[in-house]
Amino acid sequence: MSELESVKQALAQAVEQAAGAAELGRLLTDYQRRLDEAAHSEAEAVTRLREAEARLKVVERQNTQLAKNLAEQRYQTEVANWKLVSVQESRWIKLGDALHTKNPGVVAKTLKEPVKKRPAPKRSDFKPELPAVAEEKAAAAAPDANAPEVSAALADGFAVPKGPLARPYLTVAAIVDRQTEALLRYEWRQVTNFGPDNWETMLDQHQPHVLFVESVRPGPRQGNGGRWLEALSGQSRALRDLVEACRKRGIKTVFWHSSGAVSRSVPAAEHFEYVVTTSEARAREWKSALRHERVGVLPHAIQPRVHNPIPAVGGRTGEVVTLGSVVLPAQTPPAIETSPAASASGAGEGTAEGPATTAATAKTATTAATATTAATAAGDVAVAGPAESAGGSVGQASPASQPVAAVAGRGTSRHWAVLAGQGDDKTSYDDLLTTYRRPALVVAGADAEPRVIAEVAACGTPVLQVRAGAKGEETVAAADVLLADPERLAREAHLAWRARSSVTPLLDPILDILGVPSVRNNGTISVITAVDGEAELEHLLTHVARQAHRPGQLVIVADGVDAALVEKTARQHPALTAEDAEGAAMPDLVVRVAAAPITRGAGLDRALRLAEGDYVAVLDPRDLYGEHYLADLVRHFASTDAEIVGKAAFYAHLPKAGATFLRQPEAEHRFLPEVAGGTVLARRQTLVDLGFADVTDEWGEVLMRQCRADGVRVYSADRYSYVCVRSSAEGGLLGSARLEGYVPAEPLALL
Repeated sequence: MSELESVKQALAQAVEQAAGAAELGRLLTDYQRRLDEAAHSEAEAVTRLREAEARLKVVERQNTQLAKNLAEQRYQTEVANWKLVSVQESRWIKLGDALHTKNPGVVAKTLKEPVKKRPAPKRSDFKPELPAVAEEKAAAAAPDANAPEVSAALADGFAVPKGPLARPYLTVAAIVDRQTEALLRYEWRQVTNFGPDNWETMLDQHQPHVLFVESVRPGPRQGNGGRWLEALSGQSRALRDLVEACRKRGIKTVFWHSSGAVSRSVPAAEHFEYVVTTSEARAREWKSALRHERVGVLPHAIQPRVHNPIPAVGGRTGEVVTLGSVVLPAQTPPAIETSPAASASGAGEGTAEGPATTAATAKTATTAATATTAATAAGDVAVAGPAESAGGSVGQASPASQPVAAVAGRGTSRHWAVLAGQGDDKTSYDDLLTTYRRPALVVAGADAEPRVIAEVAACGTPVLQVRAGAKGEETVAAADVLLADPERLAREAHLAWRARSSVTPLLDPILDILGVPSVRNNGTISVITAVDGEAELEHLLTHVARQAHRPGQLVIVADGVDAALVEKTARQHPALTAEDAEGAAMPDLVVRVAAAPITRGAGLDRALRLAEGDYVAVLDPRDLYGEHYLADLVRHFASTDAEIVGKAAFYAHLPKAGATFLRQPEAEHRFLPEVAGGTVLARRQTLVDLGFADVTDEWGEVLMRQCRADGVRVYSADRYSYVCVRSSAEGGLLGSARLEGYVPAEPLALL
């Protein structure tokens, strides 16, 4: 009997496995069929694109041929006809005809009659007609069912953008240096092309609302062509006359003390209506010097449009550069090596010196500094975090501004150089923004400018800050420890980028005090999701409640959950109902329950129609979202012109296997054809125009395919604050993935 039961159980298991195999085979066949259909559709689209491109080339050739031949021939023919008619209508031709007559009165009448000539023809009067040109047949594209594992970048590189403006209605006349001009050029309509000789014309032509003047000093990046340096130093009355004229016209005047001694800027600043400085300590100094309370704080900040992690063309050079005074080990290489950027901007200075000069340069260019390393017992690694605002001299050449020899520490052959462009007349600030993105690591001395450190960190470059008083070997060892751990270096760089403050919100209180309207879009976020069951609902609410950037609206479409239960669970969630640090209360809750089972894509499409925010974030209730997930993603809309922001590089966790993978690690901070569906944060109108497909697991792929077809710009951000959790490696989840280890996923999402 036991053998019979065993046989029965074996048969039952075999039947069950066969049924499962049959179902799996059916699903695979169906998936392959749909994949083939999609491949054929894509091939047809590519064929139509090629045909359109071929037709466009034909039209261009037609237009070129017409411009050179037909139009010119018609014009010349008409000119010849005009000359012939002019000759026929001339007085001498008519006089000859009259002489052959027998009536003398005709002769007199002919001589008195005025000559009328029609105007000469113009080339613009001749419209070219397209000739018949043989059309080239475009080759049909063959369908390829094998989807690429890694997306190819649509655009890769950094260029200084042209807009848009945060306050396009506001016009500001500015006397600032080039670094501040780049900081403020996207905040308002900025007028800088004026000097002491033409400021009255500028006021009449542009009619600014505010005059913004900085404590500009002579140097390589002085603003307004250096025309206001004498007035700022008190050598002329031009600045005082400008401020007085602005006061009579009702134009608000602001003086920003960004660097230098307070006493030097007081003679110029005392004529302004309002004074701002970089810190509270400096503000107290200014109140004492001016004897009034019209003093505010505008700390050094970044401009997301130019200070962002978008990489430079060609990527990083892999070298380590120094900023400020940094001690390095003495070495005598056969020749001085400098970074490509430093060589281009340093005019080849010091390239002919020998070993003795190299050692002397390294000795005189540096002062005592102590690097804090991870290898020391104290564990004082100082990767740049939030920098305190200080009244340092922005743009001043550091003592180490000369080219530095390639220095090899113990066990390392990495190239060291000075950050190019510091105090160099030949390096524009726009070029310096590219230089910020080149090094693998920036080692900043104790005297390095906090403003420059903040800008470098905002560009995604890791910064190692050192203390004064240590040996050069320790500095090199600290850099080697960081460079030996790329994952940690990337995390620290991301945290430093997150800590930087944008200048846009810092200007709002100043404009309010001045009485100038400051109206701009704050970008409210609506979170939409489709949940299936109470477990997914509780999981989703936990991750929405932890967000540092609280969404303004939460739209939930539930399947298999009662609407009353959803609302009760959300409104009683302790973290969701509590106010955050900025006083934001619980987001507006919108709940809809499906009358019949629906796909996740259909649920998201229904939720999208109920969203009201400027941006819409799609959250998958199965995945993990870190505290700064929304705050990090929404920042990229201020630095790019993308319509959809998401993550193509992200962590994926398989709970059954206990394994965590990093997918497409090279796809960070790039414009790509697609991002993961569970990471989509988009402008609401863009997402409404695209819609969601009525499918359960492939709605993200269909959405990205539609983006490619419609030319929607999609930007892939960093890998952090999100973990995709799936029961199995379905679809292309593990394509281009790297195993991070058998570790829990939750700590990765909390970064």
